Amino acid sequence: MSSNSATFLHVTDAHIAYAGTAVERDDRKTIVTGLPAQTREAALRQLFERLAERLTREGRSLDGVIFSGDAQDRGRQGGHELLLDLLLNFFGPFGITAERIVATPGNHDVDRVYDPGTAERYRDFCATWRAHGCVVPWLDGVDDTGPAAPHSLVGAGNSWAIFPINSSNWCHAAAVLPEPLATVWSQLPHLAAGSDKEKEGKLRKQLDALARYDMARISEHQLEQVRRLVDRTPRPVRGPQLRIAVLHHHLRAPSLREEIKAFADISNLEQVRAFLRDRQFDVVIHGHKHEHGAQFDHVYDHVGDNVRRVLVVSGATFEAGRETDAVRLLTFEGLPYTPSIRVELIPLQRGGVDAAVVPATTRRLWASQTLPSGPTTVQGSDIDEVYERVVEVASAEAEGNVLIVHLDLPATENGTLPLPTNYPMAEPLEPGARQEWLRELVGWWQLGRSKLEQRMPFVHGSRLRRFGGKIDQIDRIKKLLEQKASTRALAVLVDPFRDFTADGSNEEFASFSLVEFKRSSLGNGRHAVEVIAFYRAQEFARWWPINVAELRSLQLEVCRHLNFAPGRITTIAADARTHSRSPTQVAMPIVDRWLDQAPERLHALANALVQRGPRSEKERIAIEDWRRCLAELEDVANNYNPDGVPVAVEGLEVLASYMQINVDDDAELARFVRELIRLAEDNRGFENGVRDRAAFDTWSRRTLLSIADLREMTTQRMSSV
Repeated sequence: MSSNSATFLHVTDAHIAYAGTAVERDDRKTIVTGLPAQTREAALRQLFERLAERLTREGRSLDGVIFSGDAQDRGRQGGHELLLDLLLNFFGPFGITAERIVATPGNHDVDRVYDPGTAERYRDFCATWRAHGCVVPWLDGVDDTGPAAPHSLVGAGNSWAIFPINSSNWCHAAAVLPEPLATVWSQLPHLAAGSDKEKEGKLRKQLDALARYDMARISEHQLEQVRRLVDRTPRPVRGPQLRIAVLHHHLRAPSLREEIKAFADISNLEQVRAFLRDRQFDVVIHGHKHEHGAQFDHVYDHVGDNVRRVLVVSGATFEAGRETDAVRLLTFEGLPYTPSIRVELIPLQRGGVDAAVVPATTRRLWASQTLPSGPTTVQGSDIDEVYERVVEVASAEAEGNVLIVHLDLPATENGTLPLPTNYPMAEPLEPGARQEWLRELVGWWQLGRSKLEQRMPFVHGSRLRRFGGKIDQIDRIKKLLEQKASTRALAVLVDPFRDFTADGSNEEFASFSLVEFKRSSLGNGRHAVEVIAFYRAQEFARWWPINVAELRSLQLEVCRHLNFAPGRITTIAADARTHSRSPTQVAMPIVDRWLDQAPERLHALANALVQRGPRSEKERIAIEDWRRCLAELEDVANNYNPDGVPVAVEGLEVLASYMQINVDDDAELARFVRELIRLAEDNRGFENGVRDRAAFDTWSRRTLLSIADLREMTTQRMSSV
């Protein structure tokens, strides 16, 4: 037997007897001589015979048989003996002995005449399964005083272990009626029947049935015994042990079908689920409901943070109109590290006819674990939802650790770039203005050349479109994916020759380190481009949305060239952080970016300020943008960032030089120019100096005064027309 796989036959709810149990597979409206009745016993025999033939053809063996209760039908004799004989006769050649059969009683297998927790209650069950050496559960009233019996089946190398559990101890238990109701209840049959003893007996039987409950429950004593058994069961040398629990009753309903009765579920269900969680069970196999199911149950710990995922396999049986899942083969593979279960439903057979093959169902039993300080993953398709979640985790469990974000953005016809609704802007903007601001910012980061490279030598565009001064990596990516030379194309933004020093001192380069474009198939000859980007550090409240917009812009550029659809965007941050949700700038200030993207705005702004008011639409827009520049710088001065952020320098200096030409006798304009020059000098000194809190506070006080003066002077010049 292999230690990394195991196959079991699961049988449940056979409901057979020596006297025969009818199963009406056909619509027999007429009784005909010589036409035998259809019985469950004959159907089960034929089913096992066909299954044995199949196992022979496929060269398969069995590691065990799992029987989860109800061999008998309403307590009638013979069910246990018949089923055990069938199992040994047909599956003995495939490795099945009594010692490799796990059996647990069902509610039809206990003798309702005797009280819960008595040996007599399990007399028929024990006379067959226990007496022949099968693996049986710890039974209340039997294992307390009787000889020991095997209570677990353990696989080769201890790679798996099966533990049967008895949930039928209280089935058909009599209710304890209070006085005087109990006395009246006992006398009712005699009072109603008089001297008719036969009628009295029938009435007594009916009344007794009304005062009984088919109660599913697992005693604390049994749970404690199984706990000890599980804890002392030998473990495999390598890897975890796959643990399987077998009981008759369900943990959860396997379908939407409703059963209305008292005690329809295990009465101490949460205690049982907690036991399965604490003992680290992976699979629970049961019957009782006569319905097929394979669903995961998630059991949380006492705090509610950690969860144990348990696969619950519900076995059906065969009845009129429901014959697809008469029995089933359960194959566990990939032990010990990647366990999975393959469920093969075995349908009831018809003489001379091959039953239709039901496709097997496979479930993976393992899930990725969250390690202490391990990677956190957030995924979704709504930019607002994903943004709020990444900001939260980046300030909590993912802070300083790896944060992976998968984002499936909806397609837009006009190529709109994504920006969360709650993104902290320096000042409120209408949707159109927000999109324009975002496009300008993303466009600046993607410039192949910038006049500001001496201050920020790692503008993304210069690395992506002019790496080493000559390689256009985006163009290379388009060609690689277009020529189908590869399904993946990589671009790097870190240049060791420029960015690294021998001892690592005084190194400063972009957090955005590399990006991969991946071609994926959508079927029918259609393709998508996915983007995966790595950041050595990433701030999520302000920077991550801009990074996503930049990646989307690059993705759309490649997609337009290839006529592909934009696919998933994935960001991987090795060091996630979020300093605050307060508004602040990202990258270069607006007024400095104008040097690269719109130098004419500086001319228009200077003209509007010199001539005390705008005389064209361009000048009016320039004044609005100038007010936004002041608000942006004010937000920076109000919010300390230990990483530091670029502040306005060159743009202020150029604006001052344009206005200086027209100073002449305008003292107010001369004061405006002096304030611009002083602010630019303060900003340059702060950016090049020590960026600790004390330095920030000193710079902030001076800067906020300058901003207030510039805002007041701007208002005066605009209102004095």
